[in-house]
This record gives sequence, structure tokens and C-alpha cells, in this order.
Amino acid sequence: MGKTVRDHSWVPDGFRWRPACEQEVAHQNFDKSSRTASGLTGWCKSCKSIASSNAYYFRKYKLTHRELSALRAAQQDRCGICGASEPERLDHDHVTGKVRAFLCQRCNQGLGLFRDEPYLLQVAALHVQGHRENQAIEAVAEAARAAEDGASRPGEPPVGSQRRPGASGTSTRSTGRSSGSRRRTQAGEADG
Repeated sequence: MGKTVRDHSWVPDGFRWRPACEQEVAHQNFDKSSRTASGLTGWCKSCKSIASSNAYYFRKYKLTHRELSALRAAQQDRCGICGASEPERLDHDHVTGKVRAFLCQRCNQGLGLFRDEPYLLQVAALHVQGHRENQAIEAVAEAARAAEDGASRPGEPPVGSQRRPGASGTSTRSTGRSSGSRRRTQAGEADG
């Protein structure tokens, strides 16, 4: 018919050549389509996912793939708050719509739950810091009480201990015999 047909005879069975991926891709990595002769779509699932993601960011934030890559590079592919690697969420101001930074899911949800309100975030930080300081003070006070209790009764065994005061750490038994063998010895029986 006068058309140039590419030779794909070298592609193994069960695979298709994807020019965008520059490799053979297995048939299970394609969606099904009744509109094509092969029964498969022209895009593999990974390329379709990337294109869909890029379209979403452009539709919602008017950012191209190149601008998103530049933003990620500026953040060294780290969350803008906690520094976690490979953040997935793009944080933006809900009033102006302006993009702020890439964040991990936890940090992005945290901002959302605090309604992007700096005052609430500061109060929450003070709340957590106050509790940590109280716990540290209680731990120091407990350690001081324990040291004070131990110093007031020198030579006493710890509470709940079965040791007698002044006894050394060794056993009172001098031999390795069992109590049964001592009874036999005391009764005049010989060890067998």
C-alpha cells in the first residue's frame, strides 16, 4: 500500500516495542482496548501514569513537568518540613492557590488538619514541647527520689530482695551436693 512498516520481528512474543520507553514492554503492562488490532492500548501503564500525573499538575496548578522537576531539585527531593525523601504531595495555599513546596503525606495532612493556621500550629508545638519538658522534669525528680531512698539505708538489700543484710553474694553451701545426698550422708548411707 506504499506505507513504511517498521520491522519488529526481533521483539519477543508477549512483548511490544514502546518508543517512548525505548524498550520492549510485556503485554500485561498495557491496558486492553477493543479499538486496536492488537487488543492493547498504545501506552504502557507506567507511561500513562506519568502522563496522567503531568496532566493533573498542569490542570490544577499550571505547572509543567520541567517546573515540577526544578522544584524537586531545589528541595533536593526532600519534604519541605521534615526532610523525608521523595515527597509525594504538592503543598499550596488554599486561598491564593500558590504552590509552596513538595511535602510528604504526613506533613501535608498535618497542615490540612490544622487548617493552614499558623497560630494553631504554634499552639500545638508549645503543647507538645510543654509535655516533653514536664516528662523530663518528672524523670529527674524520680531519679532524685530513687537516689535519696538508696542513700538513706546503706547496707540494706533492695526492697523485695531475699538477701540478708551483710551476707556476701556467695551461697552458704560449700559443696555441690544436693540436699538429698546430705541427708543420706547424715543418716550414714554411702554415696553410690
